[in-house]
Amino acid sequence: MTLISIFVTSPDTHSERRVDISLTIGQLKDKLVPITGISPQYQVLSLYPNSDFALSGSSKAIAQLSEEDRTLDEYGVKEWQCIKVDNTDPNYRPGEFTDESNLERFELTNEEYESRNDTVLSHLKANKLGRFAPTPTNLTYPPPPSTSYDPSIIPGARCEVCHGSAGSGRRGTVRYVGEASIGKGGVWVGVELDEPQAKGDGEVEGKRYFKCSPLHATFVRPDKVTVGDFPEEDLMASDDDEDEI
Repeated sequence: MTLISIFVTSPDTHSERRVDISLTIGQLKDKLVPITGISPQYQVLSLYPNSDFALSGSSKAIAQLSEEDRTLDEYGVKEWQCIKVDNTDPNYRPGEFTDESNLERFELTNEEYESRNDTVLSHLKANKLGRFAPTPTNLTYPPPPSTSYDPSIIPGARCEVCHGSAGSGRRGTVRYVGEASIGKGGVWVGVELDEPQAKGDGEVEGKRYFKCSPLHATFVRPDKVTVGDFPEEDLMASDDDEDEI
């Protein structure tokens, strides 16, 4: 299995996906149904150099992916190219699922919101939480962050980052380990995530620690990182799909 990152754009969606280049066009169309909402028989696939060309329409497609038995590899699909999915369904109405102009909205003025007793604001006031909490006295501060960490956490190591109290992991590659001027300082681990689940590209407050694609860089404490054999996950696969794609 050889996975590459591509963009998939359609009249109502735009997203980054990872696909196996041995996937046939027919198999790809089946995988695109839950992503684009377009049935396979109404999908017309075109390959563009990148998403900017596909969205602007300023360039002709590199190829029309019309032969369903050919693979992405045989069409020469490369990293970060874009597959545009056009919808030929005669019953399709553009903007049917994205146009919000006809939605009824419920709005309150600030005064109306503050006068209600069934809001988050009223809960915070009643329980003296948040900005309504009393000013604490005799503050105690936690010890400074530890400078010791697992020596196997080194740049280039595959890892899983613990996320939240549930402990669910996000996979990626360690790109930076060491002292960083983030938060209260101390040792931080910079990880390039496989999926765009972060906020940055390796730069924090004007200082660059490493370089990666936007939305892929995260910084965590060493105790949130587990190094091991964590292969890249296929974002096009569903939980109940046992086949390699």
